[in-house]
Order: sequence, then C-alpha cells, then structure tokens
Amino acid sequence: MSKVSLIAQPAVRTTMAAIESIAKHGSLTKLDVAAAYVTSSGAYDLLNRIEGTLGSRWTVVKKRWLTSFDYCRTQPVALEALLSLPASSVRVYDAHFCLSHGGRPKVPFHPKAFLFRGKDNDFAVAGSGNMSRSGLSKGVEVGFSLTVNRKSPSEPTSASAMKALWRWYKDAWEKATPLNSALLKRYAALYESVPNLTHPAATEDDLASEETTKRALSSQDLQKLRVCSHFWIEAGNITKNRGAHLPGNQLMMKRLSRVFFGYDPSPVPVNTIIGSAEISFSGGAFASYTLSYSDNKMDKLNLPMPGTIGPAAYDKEYLLFREVAPHKFNLTIGTKSDKAGWLKRSKAIDADFKMASGREWGVF
Repeated sequence: MSKVSLIAQPAVRTTMAAIESIAKHGSLTKLDVAAAYVTSSGAYDLLNRIEGTLGSRWTVVKKRWLTSFDYCRTQPVALEALLSLPASSVRVYDAHFCLSHGGRPKVPFHPKAFLFRGKDNDFAVAGSGNMSRSGLSKGVEVGFSLTVNRKSPSEPTSASAMKALWRWYKDAWEKATPLNSALLKRYAALYESVPNLTHPAATEDDLASEETTKRALSSQDLQKLRVCSHFWIEAGNITKNRGAHLPGNQLMMKRLSRVFFGYDPSPVPVNTIIGSAEISFSGGAFASYTLSYSDNKMDKLNLPMPGTIGPAAYDKEYLLFREVAPHKFNLTIGTKSDKAGWLKRSKAIDADFKMASGREWGVF
C-alpha cells in the first residue's frame, strides 16, 4: 500500500502539518533530514511539534540531520540544539571546503527532505521548504508526502522511489563531515564574524518590515536582530507594574525587537500577546515569560521577578540577553564598562540603536 499527499502551503497543507501527521502514526524508529540550512526558529518549531506529538518516544527515535554551512545561513545555535538531542547526530556537506572559502560552497547543498521509518511503513516529505519557520509553515511552498508499506507495497514505482531516496540519503550522509564541538566552534567564529553579521545572507525567515515611520527599524536591521545571538539594552526606569513601592519587571523595548526573540515582524494590534521567551537569569532555571505589543506601541517583555528569581531591581541596569538554544535566553546584568564593550561590538556591525527616550540598545 502507498499513499501520496500534496503539500501546498500556507493555505492547503503545510510541510509541518505533513510531518506532524506522520509522527502521529507512532512506532517511528528513525528520522533522517536533509536541509540546505536550519534556522533557530525552524529548529524550535520542528522539534517542539514532533516532541509534542511523540512524547517520551521521541528520545529513542534515531535522528540524523544533514545540512550545510553554505553562505552562513544555518544558525550555530540551531546546530547545537540538534547535537544535544538524544540519539542524534549531525553531518555537514563539504564542511571544510566551505569554511576555508568564507562560507561559499564548491557545489551548493540544496535538498529539503524528511525521511521517517516506522514499524511497517516508510514516509518521505520532500518539497521546496527549508528547515526554517517560513519553509515549514508560513511561506509559499509546494511539495508532497509519500507513504509506502514495506511489507505489502502495492505500487512498485512508489516503493522504488522510496528506496532510491533512502539510498541517496545514505550516500550523502557517508560523504558528509560529522559535526563535533571543534567544527561547530570554527563555523560559529565565521558566522559571528564582523563581515558576516554586517551583511548576513538572507533566509526566508527574514521578512520585510511594514513600518514606515522615520525611526522604525529597517528590514536590514531586523535581519541583524534575527541572526545575532546577543541583545543588550539600557533598562531605564522600569514601570511600577507591581505597585508603587515594588520594583517592576516589564521591560519596554523598541517596536519589533520581538524578532531577536524568534518572532515575525508582522503587525499586530496593541495589547496583543506575541508569544513568550524562555529566560534564565544568570544561569538559573529557565522559565517562560510573556512577550507582548503594548498600548504605548513598544514591545514589552516580562522579566524574572525582581527580588526572587531576578535581581533586586532592573531600573537603570544594563541588560544582556544571549540566545543559548532556540528561543532560550540567558539574561545577565552588566556594568557600565560591559555596556561600552557591547556598544563597540554593535557599532562594528552597524547594529547599535537609540530609542526616542535616549535609551541605547543593540545586537551583536
């Protein structure tokens, strides 16, 4: 028995929906992915969706991820997340050549295929979308999913095509370079270099800004917010949202700062909850904190409660957020000297900003 289904996102059926449907079949033992590049948001969405479907069974599924360093589009934090999964390994196509040529490949690596093996069935999802948020669910993409029963394949052409896909993956995997901490460190150094962060290569997760006001962040600014792993800001006077005599915990940020925290720059009504960010203060436990669009037309992020999980107060402090995993951020408080260093690094890539109030902030 075999089955073919259309992927035509976003309206008809998304790549993510096709993958989730396969995961619901259960009894999955193996996942092989080949993706031209992997973004932080793409990794976050895919891993959360599959783990949410499979539950504890996800830990025993053998996972292989084949990607590239081409054009520095894959985010190091996404690779680190894939490496950290149980029963997971990552390989990079033509890694050393690409690194020695500043991220430019000898032959571009451009597949988008997700292969699953279950107890009786093999599944394939292939199409035009990368392992990015846009490629998996939001962008205009097309493809198909194929299911073949290994024990009773009624259509020889489908069974033959599925076997050919697995052979192609096996060959590509054996030719690729295993990713380890040393290789990832080399790639991260290239990715985070001044030339790359000044002019990063676009992915389909880089959406144009619809803001037209004079002080609005440009589309190029938003791209830097997406690719950078550090976001710093002068906290200023925090609103007394907890009462007149208690330190507040709501940080007001420039509109569309949400992009750094993994969200699209799409317009939303005021007083809308955009989502949440997993935040750890100074290495403590991670917890979820709400990110919203305030009625003062600023992005508002709730912070770890001052005096308990967080510091005594955030007022007048210099805050630094570092993305340590997709949608996970370590928050620390810096000194005036630290802030000067952050500003210098932001200026080097033209990613230093100032709000109307005079508060400075930036990314690097």
